Amino acid sequence: MCYNKNGDRMKNILKGIIIGLIILVIIIQIKKVFLKEYQISYKINNYKVIEKYKKEDSHSYHITIANKKNTFIYDIYHNFHKKKKIIKDIKVFKNNNLVCIIPIYKKNMINKLYCNNEKEQVSNDYLIKSNNKDFMKIKKKIKSYKVSFPKNSDDKKKYKKIEVYQNNISEKNIYYLWDYKGIYILDNNQLSYQKLLSKDLYDNIMATTTNNYYVLFDNTSVKGINKIYYYNYNNNKTKIFKLKTTLSKDTYINGNVKDLIYLTDKKNKRQYTLDIKKEKLIRIDQDETNYVLYKNGKRKLLSKSDFFMQEQLFNEKENYYLEDNKIYKRETANHKILLLELDNIKEWDVEEDEILILQEDILYSYSEENGLRKILQSNELKYNYKNIYKIGKR
Repeated sequence: MCYNKNGDRMKNILKGIIIGLIILVIIIQIKKVFLKEYQISYKINNYKVIEKYKKEDSHSYHITIANKKNTFIYDIYHNFHKKKKIIKDIKVFKNNNLVCIIPIYKKNMINKLYCNNEKEQVSNDYLIKSNNKDFMKIKKKIKSYKVSFPKNSDDKKKYKKIEVYQNNISEKNIYYLWDYKGIYILDNNQLSYQKLLSKDLYDNIMATTTNNYYVLFDNTSVKGINKIYYYNYNNNKTKIFKLKTTLSKDTYINGNVKDLIYLTDKKNKRQYTLDIKKEKLIRIDQDETNYVLYKNGKRKLLSKSDFFMQEQLFNEKENYYLEDNKIYKRETANHKILLLELDNIKEWDVEEDEILILQEDILYSYSEENGLRKILQSNELKYNYKNIYKIGKR
């Protein structure tokens, strides 16, 4: 009897251990599913790697790779299924004052090269366009890693009054250029024109793009804005949305978040969201107590006095700056990346992962993947360029 009791006790203990392990595995898996962010650090060779993961609309990793002499900072967007320590090796290449690395990941990915020139991080495109001889030598050394580099074309097409570098337009982008009555629509497959108005609109153009739409607010009436024209890229049609609430002529666009256009009526101290697909304008300022501001993707609520101290714009331009004809990205207080150099920049702005730059009558685009590329040339841009060119995604 004693044997049976002891045997039953051991079975119960074993059963309890197994159930406990199963529960532990389930908890670990649940944590993985709901894991939204983490930060870890580890060493590879003589480099310290800081890996920051964040899950919002996509899986993003903010990577810092550093030793005593050089620091490399970059972002990647890839699904590693929330596995940590995603880098397994770091390949290092040197030539004089140029030091470059290729991180090797635990999961197969396209290899990318990150470089420091005299301890300052610089883009590959900048090194290519500045004809850096050390970079050319390193490129020869890394052929077996099949790293792709930015390319651009000088071929252009004449379309109506403008010239378009269509080979430089990536598959995901659409460019729009306002032409007083309508818009040029430029993608990598076709060039077209869409008329929106019957009369010319030269000044105070209030327009934006979101969710395959080009959206133009009609502010020509002295009474204010009560009509919106919007072009749908997907079906190549234009519609008019008549507002039930008239916005004052002092209304401006804060920015776009997840297909919603945020607007602020300065005269009436109100803030709205516009869902152009559903034709819905909704007031969101909670009776003038809370106003919404997005900075670097983070939502903040501001009081009435703080919000109306200046125009509040949802862009990421504050992470970038222009100095001596060079545009830099500011990663930390002590670390910047030299992206590009271009003389006589008249205007520039940041749209998601793209920088739009106007030089004389030429519109350029810069992205990490494609580098600095000419997009279009229009004589009109020499004289009138405020808010007349836009980039959309498809």
